[in-house]
Amino acid sequence: MEEGMRLFLTMGLALALAACGGGDEVVNNSVTPAPTPTPGPMLGGVDLSKPVRATGTGVPWSMDIAPGTIAFLAAPKAARADFYPVSPKLAEGRAVFETQTPEAEPVTITMTGEACTAGKRRLPLAVAARIGTRTLQGCAGPIDYVGQP
Repeated sequence: MEEGMRLFLTMGLALALAACGGGDEVVNNSVTPAPTPTPGPMLGGVDLSKPVRATGTGVPWSMDIAPGTIAFLAAPKAARADFYPVSPKLAEGRAVFETQTPEAEPVTITMTGEACTAGKRRLPLAVAARIGTRTLQGCAGPIDYVGQP
């Protein structure tokens, strides 16, 4: 009888396990949320991780600042000078870019979150650029807002 009982229990267990394995494969159909991008450094409502253009007030000059690039035009048709790209240091309502020209002249670009007027345009940032011994004043904003130099 023990032999029959053992066979009966074994068959019952096998049958119970077989019933567990049937059916469709279980799949997780929940939607994975897209990661939220981390905003770049902000100043005066301007995302400094996106291209910014500075233009001179009075003296015509322009400077494009974007991740990996700082390009300066001393005049509208002047040759472009590329400065070594750096990330800004943000503190006390200003962004400071400390870099140099290819000739090793020191360059300090300081942006503040104060609105500024360049010609007929009101731009969200004021800029002071010191290149060697020259100091230039201007205004800046996102390139798509400022337009061509």
